[in-house]
Amino acid sequence: MSENSRMARYHSDEEPEPQQAPQTIETYQRRPALARWVAFLILLLTVSAGLKLTVFNANYTAGVVSRSSVGEKVINHVNDDLQNLGVSGAPVTSSLMQPYLAMGVAKLYGETADTSVDTTDLSAAISTQAQAMGVTATAGMTTAIAKQAKKRAQAAFSTSAMSRAAIQVQRAKKINFAVLLGSILLLIVTFFYAFSVHHVFASLGSGMTVGGILTGLVGVGSYFFLPYVVTSTSKTAANLLITIGRSGLGVIIFAGVAEIVIGLVVMLGHRTFRKE
Repeated sequence: MSENSRMARYHSDEEPEPQQAPQTIETYQRRPALARWVAFLILLLTVSAGLKLTVFNANYTAGVVSRSSVGEKVINHVNDDLQNLGVSGAPVTSSLMQPYLAMGVAKLYGETADTSVDTTDLSAAISTQAQAMGVTATAGMTTAIAKQAKKRAQAAFSTSAMSRAAIQVQRAKKINFAVLLGSILLLIVTFFYAFSVHHVFASLGSGMTVGGILTGLVGVGSYFFLPYVVTSTSKTAANLLITIGRSGLGVIIFAGVAEIVIGLVVMLGHRTFRKE
């Protein structure tokens, strides 16, 4: 009998060594559906919040209107009224007219306008210009110009075309508020769900990145197609609404780009800590 066979019989009598169970490696489970859902909510939240803070904000819109053709027309009329009182040089600027234009914008949005406006800056501008011309600017002159500024600002938004546009704007404002409220509530519910499955930062990073991309695409598309959406019988009203809308869309596009950057940073940080 060979040596190999004897060794085989010898080892066959020994009990086999117990084999160690293979170690289970916990794999990271991706949830692309959750990330896509977060991206959709980010899109809704960014667009609705951006519109509320810009297009449907009377103070912001008044600043846009003051730099538009409508605002320039109102400012020129107020300066003409001031010139009739003996002060030329157009001291009334867009920044001085913005509080008065905000009253007209509030009427466009169906809001209650603040009737009290601080006339300190307006009085200082009129007095400075009057002194440069050798004219005395009385308190009565300043009060009269302030009343004219308020009257002309409100008259610019009291036309029939603006009244018809106000109906559409107020309806859009209500829809936008409903979308904003719904997106916030859904994001809260989604956050708690993502927290329960330990998938908060992964879904947040990819969701913000994709949501930012979608926000940018929607903003750019709306920016160029807005003139085809805005319908008004008055060219002046249509141009004003387009100017206001494009200004707000510019802010939304910028917010989308910022979300892409933040989302990429969150994704990079999450991947780094997960590997460690």
